[in-house]
Amino acid sequence: MDINKKLAKPNKTIEQHSKELIEQANLLYKLGYIKSREMYIDLLISCKIHDNGKANSKFQNRVKYGGGFNPNNEVPHSVLSVFYIDKEKCINPIAVYFSVLFHHYRGDSPITIFNEECSLITDSLSELGFSANEAYNSMKRVIKKVKGVFEEPLNEKDKQYAVLLKGFLHKCDYSASAGITCEFENNFLNECMDSWKKQTGNEYYSLQKFCRQNFGKNIIVTAPTGMGKTEAGLLWCGNNKCFFVLPLKTAINAMYERIKELCGEDYKHRVALVHSDMKAYYLRNLDEKQGNEADKAFDFGYAQSSRQFSLPITVCTPDQIFDFALKYPGYEYKLAMSSYSRFIIDEIQMYDPELLAAIIYAVEMIHTLGGKVAVLTATLPPFVKEELVRAFKGDAELENFSGDGKLRHNVGVFEDKLTAEDVQSIIKDTRCGSVKKYLVVCNAINVANDIYEQLKASGIDADINLFHSNFTRKDRAAKEGQILKAAKIPNDKLERPQIWVSTSVVEASLDIDFDILITELSDLFSLFQRFGRVNRKGKKDYSKTNCYVFTEIQGNAKYFVDETIHSMSKSAIKNFEGVISEYDKNNLIEEYLSVERIKDSDYYNKYLSAYKEYQVAYEYIKSQSDGMRRIDRIDAIPIEVYDQYKNEIDGSIQVCTDGNASPEERLKASEGVFDYTVSVRRSRIDTKCKSIHMGHSSIPIINCSYSSEYGVRFDNTVQNGIIKGADKCSNFL
Repeated sequence: MDINKKLAKPNKTIEQHSKELIEQANLLYKLGYIKSREMYIDLLISCKIHDNGKANSKFQNRVKYGGGFNPNNEVPHSVLSVFYIDKEKCINPIAVYFSVLFHHYRGDSPITIFNEECSLITDSLSELGFSANEAYNSMKRVIKKVKGVFEEPLNEKDKQYAVLLKGFLHKCDYSASAGITCEFENNFLNECMDSWKKQTGNEYYSLQKFCRQNFGKNIIVTAPTGMGKTEAGLLWCGNNKCFFVLPLKTAINAMYERIKELCGEDYKHRVALVHSDMKAYYLRNLDEKQGNEADKAFDFGYAQSSRQFSLPITVCTPDQIFDFALKYPGYEYKLAMSSYSRFIIDEIQMYDPELLAAIIYAVEMIHTLGGKVAVLTATLPPFVKEELVRAFKGDAELENFSGDGKLRHNVGVFEDKLTAEDVQSIIKDTRCGSVKKYLVVCNAINVANDIYEQLKASGIDADINLFHSNFTRKDRAAKEGQILKAAKIPNDKLERPQIWVSTSVVEASLDIDFDILITELSDLFSLFQRFGRVNRKGKKDYSKTNCYVFTEIQGNAKYFVDETIHSMSKSAIKNFEGVISEYDKNNLIEEYLSVERIKDSDYYNKYLSAYKEYQVAYEYIKSQSDGMRRIDRIDAIPIEVYDQYKNEIDGSIQVCTDGNASPEERLKASEGVFDYTVSVRRSRIDTKCKSIHMGHSSIPIINCSYSSEYGVRFDNTVQNGIIKGADKCSNFL
């Protein structure tokens, strides 16, 4: 039987598909991502025979005539493919068996199938020309050794080799199947940074010099806002594959735009954006483009390359890349990429304890396999620094640039709850020609809504805006653009003061610069992040108070602000008024939020518990996990939004299900529907509520009030265009 002539896909033979994988393997080796000749040889063998098992008649019938896999009368092709391995040609035979056996499967583990489906396997082997019983019995010993791979820790060399080989096979297979290049070479970033330096005429800051000098090392760096962390991170990356990892989509979008501009016209071969709303963001970018319609066509190839992390630079959320910490089926794909990549983790202190534990564990895995990590943050909790040093096994350069930061902030502390009257009073006292931009940051959405509503009703002479996460995707994107635009308008161009009432969505990596901050206290880490949205460049007057801090917790914040950490943060900041330096901020964190002081906090203990779960978690041979986050939120359409835009939504759904519509038309229609969704708690979804259906997915319609001004409210009380009351279970961002 000439298996190479058999079909691997409806339009490709096994031989053709295997050759495509080999081309990708050659590229990985050429780029230096596969670091050993031995690994390269074993990968070529794995690529060549990984789909040979598809030559069996049942698969061939399915690929020709359609139909799904039937586990009752068919064996997964990967179980059959391993019988084609010539161990005498392999450098590490067990690793090759491991990579091929587990390269693709659904349902039961291939090892379970091998042990339980002897007759099905031997029947298929006979058909393929093997001495069935002899081959099966011989493979038993091999399978036992393959199973042993799972029992070894990642720091064992044989385990590392097997994991990397399987990951590289996935990389080649996914790219070949999608018809895209598995990796685009980074041969441009150093040149781009040199051009940026020449164009701006700037000298490198001390932070940027440090990162460039330590580009081959792991680094843990604390540096205040305004010191050029983005450029520093890129200088540290150099001409290597790199990931920029940030906590919030708002910050990720802004970072993507900055790097895209730096990369020039060829950005589609250089930088990618990856988060859950990636396609929607790419579509919005097309809508904003000038030129002919051809220029506005959605680039599916670019989106696919982005999703498969083929671009040299990827800006993403941690759950998009660090989920390999879960060791789910196929996790080796991302882990193998990490072995030749560099990761810049920004604002690591902003994550919840469970997600932070996953990130730290992922960092440990990256370091074990030879990847490099840079942690660049404005504030660094002492216990996080301690955990990072442990994860790096001491192999990291630590530096604190707090002493290099400019004086920017003058603090006023009030041991009281923040009210709209406080905001009005501060604006009245500070408003002048050079002070016109005010940022009000609340810990909870319900408090932000109340303050915004009261400011609107007060008749204050100002443009008042509200920004938080409880808006539809379309409205939130518009507000994100508006706050970025508002922050860049010179004060002498503003006829009226600008007031933005927001939540922690403004904390991380947004290039906004306000004159006055009025904020609630959550903890010192968040507080100093909020300070960074005021006088970013240190060019404004700070002789008078420009950061007003109200220490008391109110609204829904009492449900999620850690009581212990808040209490210590309050003790730290209430004794510090006036001009505060970056050095002072760092000292307050070190003194009041030391490891010893927070050991009794819920946050610290939740982190330790989560980290232990990652350490002892079974690999996918035994179990699977649902994701890095405890997903308690779901996209839903508020009933008022659905009623208002019913024709548009129903029209889009028709396009989504129209077999004659083009892929671009269906994509735009699908994303158009999701533009009307809001992320809400699953507890808000009534099992009896109406849903709309798009192919395999459905979107619930929830009973709540909604306006593009206030966002979602669950009290359903609207009077004179103003929504009364507060959502007791809203998102806290």
